[in-house]
Amino acid sequence: MPYGEKSEEALLTYVEKITNFLYQQNCKMIVVACNSATTVIHKTNSLPYANDDIVEVISPIVSLVASQNKYNNIGIIGTRKTINSGMFNKAIGNLNPELNLIAKATPVLVPLIEDGFLDKKALFPVFERYFLGFEHCQLLIPACTHYPIIYEQIEVFFNHKLKVLHTPKIIAEEVERSLVAKGLLNSNKMVDDEFHLSDVTEEFVKEAELFLGKKVSFSKTLLD
Repeated sequence: MPYGEKSEEALLTYVEKITNFLYQQNCKMIVVACNSATTVIHKTNSLPYANDDIVEVISPIVSLVASQNKYNNIGIIGTRKTINSGMFNKAIGNLNPELNLIAKATPVLVPLIEDGFLDKKALFPVFERYFLGFEHCQLLIPACTHYPIIYEQIEVFFNHKLKVLHTPKIIAEEVERSLVAKGLLNSNKMVDDEFHLSDVTEEFVKEAELFLGKKVSFSKTLLD
């Protein structure tokens, strides 16, 4: 990590190894909870899952944004890999060319979030630089799974004149729809979560607990 700075070749290798590992654990569906990994997930034919068994974090967002008629000026922020791929711009533009889109890579936000610099004094000077040109945006697509942590700060920076799209909720709803359609939704609420990492460090555990809102245990799993 971070994936946003990796080459496409490296990302493809990671995606293939991780997906094969999850298949061996009898996982019934894959959720690609990373925009950078999503840019390569459909560029390989060696995955053990069919396309409709994989939910990624770009297509559901694109469909929703392109079909709505409330917001015309839309901003997109994410890692260099995600923004430079042009996936959001191309996909939304193809479905709804009437929308005005502005996209910018905002890589510094990731380490700030990971290190817990979440207050205005730390974030707003960075926002002032990154959000130049976003003055007329009505909706912001946070195309990185780190960014939900700072949704509120972004909206405050824009004096609530801009709405940050709640992407995790949209993806969760898409996963549920897919599971229901396949008859695979688990009705048993009492299940245990497993967390596998290629390396377990004290800093990562702190970051994970920040995101998950609870203490969890991680298994160190090296992939061949």
